Amino acid sequence: MASPPTAGSRRHDNGVLSLSSVHQHQQQHPPAQPSSSTSPAHPWLNPSWSSSTAAFAYPPAPAAAPVQALARVPAGFSSLERLPNELLQPIAAGLVPPAPLTTRFALRSTGTWEFRDARHQWGDWLIGHSDLLAFAQTSRRMAEIAKPLLYHTLVIFDAKALVTLVQRLKQRPEIKYWIRDLTCLANVAGHLTIDRTHHEWEIQTGVNWQSPQSGADGTIALDLLRAVVLSTPNLQNLLIAFPDNELPDPELEDHDAVDLLEPAWRDVTLHYLTETRPTPRTNLPVAPFFPFELMRNLTSLRVYCHREDGDREVSFSRMLADYAVACLPDMRNLKTLELCCSSAGTPPFEDITLPPLPHIENLRLYGSHIHEPRLVAFCLACVNLQTLLVHFESSSTDEDRDKLPEGKTLNDALLGLAGSLRTLELVALSEGHYLTRGRERPRKPENHRLTCIPELTRLESLTLDYRGVFGTLGILEEDDGERLSQLLPVSLRHFTLVCEWGTAKDWKQSYLANLDIMLYGVQCLCGNKSSALSSVSLAIHSWPAKSRFHKRFKREVEEARQLCARAGILFRTFDLLPCYQDEDEDMEPVEDGEDIEEEEGGEDEFEEVEEEEELELEEEDEASEYYFSGDEDSDPERDARRPPTFEAFVQSLGDDHGHSLDELFFAYHEDRWDEYLF
Repeated sequence: MASPPTAGSRRHDNGVLSLSSVHQHQQQHPPAQPSSSTSPAHPWLNPSWSSSTAAFAYPPAPAAAPVQALARVPAGFSSLERLPNELLQPIAAGLVPPAPLTTRFALRSTGTWEFRDARHQWGDWLIGHSDLLAFAQTSRRMAEIAKPLLYHTLVIFDAKALVTLVQRLKQRPEIKYWIRDLTCLANVAGHLTIDRTHHEWEIQTGVNWQSPQSGADGTIALDLLRAVVLSTPNLQNLLIAFPDNELPDPELEDHDAVDLLEPAWRDVTLHYLTETRPTPRTNLPVAPFFPFELMRNLTSLRVYCHREDGDREVSFSRMLADYAVACLPDMRNLKTLELCCSSAGTPPFEDITLPPLPHIENLRLYGSHIHEPRLVAFCLACVNLQTLLVHFESSSTDEDRDKLPEGKTLNDALLGLAGSLRTLELVALSEGHYLTRGRERPRKPENHRLTCIPELTRLESLTLDYRGVFGTLGILEEDDGERLSQLLPVSLRHFTLVCEWGTAKDWKQSYLANLDIMLYGVQCLCGNKSSALSSVSLAIHSWPAKSRFHKRFKREVEEARQLCARAGILFRTFDLLPCYQDEDEDMEPVEDGEDIEEEEGGEDEFEEVEEEEELELEEEDEASEYYFSGDEDSDPERDARRPPTFEAFVQSLGDDHGHSLDELFFAYHEDRWDEYLF
C-alpha cells in the first residue's frame, strides 16, 4: 500500500552508517570542549544550538564563541576520519531529516494510525536535524561535509523562523544554492502570524516593513515567503501546510487568540469561492505571492488544506490548491502533485477538462472531495501517470454521469494509463462510491466496479476497497474469494484490500462473513503459482479482535499469515484508514442507556463464558452467530434505501427500465429490488 511513512522515520537511501552507530560513537568519545583561544574553523557553526531551540528551523546566526578543532582524534573515530569524502557524504546525507508529511496521519508499526499535526511534525524534524548537527560538530572535516546538508531540508515553523531565514539569505548568499526542500508550517495569512512577523521584522532589522508587492501591511508574511522561494534556484520540493485551527468553542471568550484568516484575505477568499464564472489564473489573489511558473527546478508541490474556523473549504490554502492546479501546464519540470483535503481544483462552472500534462507522473489526493468527472479529466491529461492515489471523502452523484469528459468513465481513463501506471490506490473513506452509477438495467454490483484492473499490466502496487473490486453492495458472494485472484493483474507485487463493510454496532455478522471470504481469497492468492505477489494487506476494523469471536478471528488471521509465509508472501493487517471528516466534527454525546460495550465488540457481555464453551460455539459454523443466518437482524442502510411501495419501486426505475411488471413484482416482494436499483 502507498501509505504515508511512519512519523519520525529516517531516510537512509544513500547512507552507509546507521544513526545508532553515530550515537554510539558520540557517547563513547564525546567531542572536546571549545576554547575561546582557538580561532574558529567554521564561525557559522554554533555548538550551543540544540533541537530545543524551537524558534529556529535552520542553523542560527554566527556564534560569539568560536569552535575549537579537536586536539586529538579519538581512536573510535580514526577509521571514520580515514574514509574518503565519497563515503562520508552519503553518511551525512542519511542524517538529513525527512520533510513533514502532506497528510497528517501516520501509520505506526503496530498497525494503528496516529494524527501528527504541525507541531508534532515540527518536533520530528527537529530531532532529525539535531542528529545531523551533532555529526557536523565532531570535527572540521565533518563540518565541511555536513554544512550544505544542514540547509538541504528546512522547515519554517513560525514568524521568527521566516524573518530569520530571509535575513540569513541576505547575509550569506551561498546558502540559497543548498536549499532543496522547503516546508512552511506557519499560517502566513493568519492575523496573529502577520502581527508577529511585523514585530519580528522590526526587532531584526530596526525598520518598519514596506511591502514591495501591494504596500499592504497584511501581506508581510506572504511577501517574505515569496522572497525565500524566488531566491532559492535549486528548490525541488515545496510543502505549504498551515496548522489546523481548533474546532470552535462557544465557551471560549478570547476569539482573538486563534490565528484566523486576516479579514481582508477572508473577504477575497469568500469572493473567489462564490464566483460562478471562471477566474483567470493571473487574477487570483494568491497569484502574486506564489509564482510557481518561475520555480524552474520544482519537481514536487504539496498543499495541505488546513481547517479554518471549523471549515476546510473557506481557507487560504484551499484557494492556493486550486491555483496550483491551474498553474500545472506552466510547471514543466513538476512531476509530483499532492493535495490534502482539497477538491483538486473542481471548478463551479461546467468546463472541468484540463490541458495536456505529460510531465505529471505522481498524483496523490488525500481526504479529497473530488468527483469522478474531475478525476477522469486528470487521468486523461496526465498520460504518463505512474502513481495515482485518491482517498475520497465525498461521493459522486447521478448528475456527474453527464459531466464525464468525452463520455469516459474512470474505468476507461485508467485503461488509457495501462502502459505507465505502477501504483494505484482508490479508497472511499466514507459511505458512498467514487464511481457514477451506470445506466444499465438491472443495476447489479458487478456492473458498478473497476473492471479494468486485470488489464493494468504494469501495475505493481494496488490498494482498493470492496467497491472497486466487487461492486457497490456490501455483501460478498461465496465465490468472491476465489474470484479475487482473477481480478488482479499478474504483474502485481503489493495488494491491499480495505475491508469496510459497516461498523461494530450494525451488520456485524455480515462483516465477519465477508472477512472470512476475504481470508479465503488470500489463501487462493497464495496458491496462484503465476502470481508475482510479495505482500498482501487487509485494512480492517479493530473491533473483531475484541469481539465475542476474537479467538476464531485471530486464529484465521494467523493461519492466513502462515500460509502466506510458506508461499513467500508477507501478510499483514492494520486499522482502517482514518477520515479527516472525523477530525473536523465534534463527537456526538452518548445518550443515556446507549450500549457503549456493543461498539467495542461486546466482549464484557461474554466474560463469564468458559473457554471450552466458547471454542465449541466457535466451531459450530452453521449454528454460530459468526455468520449471518437469516432475518434476525436487518441492514439499516439497505432498509433505508428500500422503496416503501411497489409503485415507488417502479417509479424509481424510470420509464426505460426494460422489464416486465411481473418480473419487477416478484423481484420487489422477494426482496431482490436492490439488483435493479444499485
